[in-house]
Amino acid sequence: MSSDDIIRHIIRDITARSSGIIKARRARADAEREEAAAAAAAGIISGYPRISPSGAPTPMPPDGDKPRASVARTQSLAPPQESSQPQTQAIFQAQQAAAAPPAPKTPLPEDIRHIFMAGIQSHVAPSHVTETLAAFMIRAIVLDPLNGFRIEQELSRDEVDRLIELCIEKITATDDPVQETVRMQVYFDTNFPAQNDFLHKEKLTRIDACSSLLKEILDVKSKSISAYENLYRKIVSYVLLRTHVGNATDVRVVREATAALESVFPQSELNAFVSLSRGEKEAQLNGLAQLVTGIRLFNKQLGKGGESIEKLPELCASELRELTILLHEHTQRTEQLVQQYKAALDYADSTPNSEIHSDFANRIRAGLVFRRQYLIYLDALQEQVMKSRQTLVSIGERFDDGMRELKMTCKSKTAVPVDQVYPQFIMLSNLWSNWTDELFLLAFRRGIVDQLDFFARSFSIEISPLVDSLIERYRADIEPEILPESEVITKAATTMTTVAMINKTVEVVHPGNTTQYYKLPVEYGGFCAYSLITRSGLVVPGDKNLGMIRYKDRLFAFANLQAVAEFSKLPERYMEAVVELAKRQPGLVQLLHLYNYFPTVEALERARSYTRQRLLGQMPMVAEMGCQVDTHIVDAHMNLKYRWNEWDLRRQALMLVNLKDKRTHSTQTDLSHFRRESETQYYQLKSNTAQTKRTSNTNVPRTVVYYAGLRNSGEPLPRSMYAPSFGPREHHFRTVDLSIDHDGGPVPYGGGAFRSRTVMPPISPSKGEGEANRPPRAGSIGGAKGGLAATAQDGNRTASTSTSEESGALSGTDSSGVTSSSGTAPSTSHASGSSSGYTSGTGTSGSGGSIGKNL
Repeated sequence: MSSDDIIRHIIRDITARSSGIIKARRARADAEREEAAAAAAAGIISGYPRISPSGAPTPMPPDGDKPRASVARTQSLAPPQESSQPQTQAIFQAQQAAAAPPAPKTPLPEDIRHIFMAGIQSHVAPSHVTETLAAFMIRAIVLDPLNGFRIEQELSRDEVDRLIELCIEKITATDDPVQETVRMQVYFDTNFPAQNDFLHKEKLTRIDACSSLLKEILDVKSKSISAYENLYRKIVSYVLLRTHVGNATDVRVVREATAALESVFPQSELNAFVSLSRGEKEAQLNGLAQLVTGIRLFNKQLGKGGESIEKLPELCASELRELTILLHEHTQRTEQLVQQYKAALDYADSTPNSEIHSDFANRIRAGLVFRRQYLIYLDALQEQVMKSRQTLVSIGERFDDGMRELKMTCKSKTAVPVDQVYPQFIMLSNLWSNWTDELFLLAFRRGIVDQLDFFARSFSIEISPLVDSLIERYRADIEPEILPESEVITKAATTMTTVAMINKTVEVVHPGNTTQYYKLPVEYGGFCAYSLITRSGLVVPGDKNLGMIRYKDRLFAFANLQAVAEFSKLPERYMEAVVELAKRQPGLVQLLHLYNYFPTVEALERARSYTRQRLLGQMPMVAEMGCQVDTHIVDAHMNLKYRWNEWDLRRQALMLVNLKDKRTHSTQTDLSHFRRESETQYYQLKSNTAQTKRTSNTNVPRTVVYYAGLRNSGEPLPRSMYAPSFGPREHHFRTVDLSIDHDGGPVPYGGGAFRSRTVMPPISPSKGEGEANRPPRAGSIGGAKGGLAATAQDGNRTASTSTSEESGALSGTDSSGVTSSSGTAPSTSHASGSSSGYTSGTGTSGSGGSIGKNL
């Protein structure tokens, strides 16, 4: 059998035997309690604490709040010394049976007990020993050096038997603060982080409760009328069981749910429902459940329905208020006990031969560890309760807003659109489900508080009134008061001065050189390591007002300046001593957060198999290590040619001698062919600018042309261009260019000052045709055979007016037949009756001529 199988066998054996012993003890205690109750009713017991007829002892304040009649009565119960009356021994046994606290039960109101089907009390099982607790106890016993187990070797059969007996003895021990601390830690770390898991288990239980009904609905294939009626009744039952809103066995609730379902899913749609797939059917059923729940909640708000629907908002508020009060009471009582235990230990350490002996002082230290851990758990629960309060407020506001909006939508309307009201009904159903979940979580946390209180009442530490009066001057706050940052920095400066003279590797952290000072993770849960070692496991919170010590990237807090100085001298020694102390006191593992040295409860809880390494904490230790050294401690010159071996020098000498008979020559190879080293010099480019041409304009000359010879200068012209040069000729006219450039001179490209050129007139018809002697038409000016034309050119535009036999024109003509015309606008000829064409221009005549102006 391997070591893992042996460990698994040990755990199962311890679990079974311990659970049996605890159950038998509790049954015996219940029987003795009943006998004591019967004896009290018969009047046999007198002068002892009265026991109620119900079998439970009269409630007594736990721990330090119990009545203190005398010093002798404050110590632990002990059997009477040689009592001659056998009746007294029976009385003492009855007292011991009555002293055992009853099993915790989470109180739930009778009207909502049917809401939660599972999970509320499933985590409350004081008589059951879990495998996690057994594994934790095995680890604690094996690692304790006082028990003599050698973890580096395999356990023998005798050692296995001894280990099992020790574990059973520790687990079943009563009135032991150390073992109660371990039980409480294992219980809390197992159940508190698993709240959502228990909530999920509760939802799965609801789903499983209606799984058989769902299967019947999904398997329906018949389409007869009777089958449809039966199917519709099953759908109504499924809607009620799935949502758990109201009592599903109440006839009024069934009628109301049926009416709400008829409004959103009439029976006429069953035919289409049956034809759907199984997944689509289930999705539609869940949607119908939400719609029906939303409609019923809306009717309840209007006062027209909502039969047997629980008032979840009021129940949540009531449960939240009771849980808050209960946590406050437990916290106050625990803080008072912490102050009392701490003051008693301070008095015992400072007073020689005090009334508190060493064994009782050790019990007080163990009780202080329990109370400190208990206080941390209460703070965690209070934080959860605060979050629940905020969640409930948010759910209530959203529910009221949704209900108000739904009322406005449905106000004075006989029919409303489905796409407007269905999402709001579904939202109301989801919010109601959130209320149910919060109520479950509140009841679950109430169960955790009751179980923690059960552990707290499982042992008692009685301090006599005399000692209580003596330790009054040693009472102090459970934690140091938080000072302003300026004062913290001032005190930290004193701490830095003290530490700097002791250890250079230790630095002081304070609000002046770091951010989020009070939220930084501190080793050992913020407790003073120096006090743990020097005062035999006394847990004292560190004072962060002095500044925190950083050593190897880990922060430590200490109770006073002396503790800081002593720890700075030998930090490694104190760190190792804390681990060794946790091996002897298993309750310190969780309190000091020694997760790097021991397997946590969570790791043991989620472990599928308990191997030797996982159980005993022999996991490979992996840590980041660093070493910082100087680059060159001693400055020195390194001679790379140095040879310490003379044979190396000999070989080097022979090589140098052989070089005398050698000469250096070069050889051209294919790789080096046509290759050489070359250099190229170039000038770096620089930025230059260049001037381009600029835009300019030109003044175009004005062209003026005169036509001369319009009245025939007497030079003969041929009758036709094809006529021979001999015979009768006609006369021709010429043009005179009078253009002047902008500078006043003649145009360079013109024909000189007044260049003239000959213009061939159109070919005139022969006289035989009767055209030569035709007289001019009415309105024309000029000779019978002549024509008058004036042309003005400006740039590319030319304005001309010609006078012929078809159209008349007005122009100025000199005596020699020269006509002058100038203008910039084009001319237009008009021919209509007796009217003559007008040309915009100005004409000038010669010495005997006339001046005419065309309008």
